Amino acid sequence: MYKTNTIELLRKTIDEISDIMLQIYIDWKRSQTETPSDCECMAESMYQMMVCKAKNVLLMSNGIALLSEPKVIISDPSTIYPVVRSMLEMNFIFRCIYASSNNDTERELLFKIWKIRGNNNLIKIPKAQLDKKQQEIQLEKSKENDTLKEDIRKLMCKLSLSNSTRNSIEKTIKDDYPNLKGFKFNHPEQSDSISSFSELSLSESSKEFTPLSFVYAHFSAHSHPSYLGVEHFWKMYNLNGEDNFIIEELHDTCCLLGYFMMDFYKYKESYRPFYNKRESDIGAALNVFDESPRKS
Repeated sequence: MYKTNTIELLRKTIDEISDIMLQIYIDWKRSQTETPSDCECMAESMYQMMVCKAKNVLLMSNGIALLSEPKVIISDPSTIYPVVRSMLEMNFIFRCIYASSNNDTERELLFKIWKIRGNNNLIKIPKAQLDKKQQEIQLEKSKENDTLKEDIRKLMCKLSLSNSTRNSIEKTIKDDYPNLKGFKFNHPEQSDSISSFSELSLSESSKEFTPLSFVYAHFSAHSHPSYLGVEHFWKMYNLNGEDNFIIEELHDTCCLLGYFMMDFYKYKESYRPFYNKRESDIGAALNVFDESPRKS
């Protein structure tokens, strides 16, 4: 009964927090008079995607019907883990580009690096495997990357960077690999100066949000067809352990929504008054954490 109550409390919290998060966004957008840049549009899309992902976790936590007659409903954590992991990844990329930057120049430079990496996904596909239209788009993306690299070099001139930092950025933009990574400028404490430029793997993403370095690997074990993930699935349904996994996933979903809102708060000054108006509502919804630990 305790686990059932905990699950319902967490589900209620996700529903409330995601609704508040979306309403803040709607109120904030209604107040905007300037057309957002590409960089800003992508930040807003990530915000909306976080709400969608949370709602998907909520929906899946209700269980799925395996048979219509008789109706068999199960909660399947193995299908929820990939969504929670994608929320962690989204938080990580957003924090690297938007929340950790000290100014628009830094943010724009990091955004353009992210864009280059994204374009590489199409550029790396062998031309023979693409139709004529796709080949044209591939060529456009390749030309766009050349322009982005020059833009990045111009942005570097606007920042006070050491030679080693410049070389690190230059090496990054010449890298034609498409795999997703986080890139960020490191700043000495209480200083606007840049001490270095970091290239971070997704496996390091959990370090941004929790001292538990194993979290990303834990999510991945359940997102991929690893032996450990399949073994856990077997134990869930043969030893009735699925509630523990559902509690963990719901708890982490709540946390990741909170992290994203705070990072958006840090990134966008005009967002802050709208967040502040709902801060007491957010706090009231998150009081559930006093009753529901991450692990039951």
